[in-house]
Amino acid sequence: MLNRLLRNVFFLLENNQVFLWSLLAAVILLGMVPRIWGFQKYSGEFYANDGVEYRDIAEQLYKGNGFSISYCRWYEASPPGMDPSHLLHTDLSRPPLFPLLGCLLFYLPFDWTLSAKIACLLLSAACSAAVFLLGKELFGKTTGFLAALIYTFYPYSVYYTVCWSSENLFLLFLVLGLLFLLPALRGDFSLKHVFASGLCWGLLVLTRPQGFIFIPILAAAAVIAFFLRRDDRRRIFRISICCGFAMLLVLAPWMIRNYRVGGVPTPLTFFGPYSFCLASSEIGYASYKYLDSPEYAPKTDAEWERFHREKKRILAERGLFTLTGANPCWKQWAWEYIRENPGKMVYMAFFRILHWFRACPNLIILPDSVIFLLRSYFTVFLFLLLSGLWFARRNLRSLCLLVPPLCGLAMAVPFLMVLRFRYPFFAPFASVLAAYGFYRLVQLFPEKKSAKASLKNTQNP
Repeated sequence: MLNRLLRNVFFLLENNQVFLWSLLAAVILLGMVPRIWGFQKYSGEFYANDGVEYRDIAEQLYKGNGFSISYCRWYEASPPGMDPSHLLHTDLSRPPLFPLLGCLLFYLPFDWTLSAKIACLLLSAACSAAVFLLGKELFGKTTGFLAALIYTFYPYSVYYTVCWSSENLFLLFLVLGLLFLLPALRGDFSLKHVFASGLCWGLLVLTRPQGFIFIPILAAAAVIAFFLRRDDRRRIFRISICCGFAMLLVLAPWMIRNYRVGGVPTPLTFFGPYSFCLASSEIGYASYKYLDSPEYAPKTDAEWERFHREKKRILAERGLFTLTGANPCWKQWAWEYIRENPGKMVYMAFFRILHWFRACPNLIILPDSVIFLLRSYFTVFLFLLLSGLWFARRNLRSLCLLVPPLCGLAMAVPFLMVLRFRYPFFAPFASVLAAYGFYRLVQLFPEKKSAKASLKNTQNP
């Protein structure tokens, strides 16, 4: 009976546009319920995950102070004798797009936090719609709908909506960038699709620097396609130029700004050396050594305090009060630790890879009931994901869904790994594969015919 019901729903999704869009809208609206509840239940978490910094930079933009921040961060040495009320300085650690969104919210005639929460809900709804379009493009309307359903109620999709953080904006541009490229994989070399894809890849980098990893991958894919597909070389060259021009169009203003204030025309931020040093330190080692144990917080907090106190003292003694000036030191300290502690680095790299597959971030901070629910959810999710991967193994276009998770996994090795870095690289693409797995599993079970029909069909004429 359940199989028949599902098949009927699938039939309507494929053949009735009104039913499809109505059900999708209902899912997205229903998905707002746990998110609104999360805003109220965990109101203190809204500015977690760098939200305070993003808001402060947005406020400085609104006040006409440019991309700046009004305080020294935990890793910046403060100039001696400086008045704390005059610590405004140029920001070089955060990409611009999310602060620009926050800046626009200051122009609305509402409380900024309320406006930001509404923006988070709208971004989440847009992500669900984008996941639907991605699943629809690859596997059809039914899989698209199921993918949107799975993604909308994916636990971390809910959690990162109730925080003022850039994960959902990054996820949206990542899915759209891939979505606009998919027609080219079936031979539709539309310049408008490729140009839109290039814009999305550029905006992706301006949302989170990790997005830059896709640019060399796209370039390599274009070169390989150019040499393998001789009949399409002219069109491949043309769309490559179009995509590259669109990316440059988006990135150029930020690159010029970084050259003027930081001396390097980079499309990224200047945060990388510090992040690399943090990952290659005793803080990173303690994070994995004491994970899931009661000693985690006291051990990591103590190491965090010692590490930053020592490094900031050295930076102050050398008169390095800017991020660009301090970056050579952060690089040097990271490589020194790597050379002096090869065993610990291997240990951390191994556990970062394992951490990528964890359902729970840190068992010690979660109640047993939540751990049970998360593990149960991800057990079913993983089964459907692997099923979808198996059924789609001969669909070459669907293999593109594996690229973002593999990129995220590769970046987990040299850098400190937390699950919010995994979420946008994994959740939407895994949801599409899990949806396809569920759809194909339903198709495996034949629909039972009624006893009367069976009797009639067995009669010989």
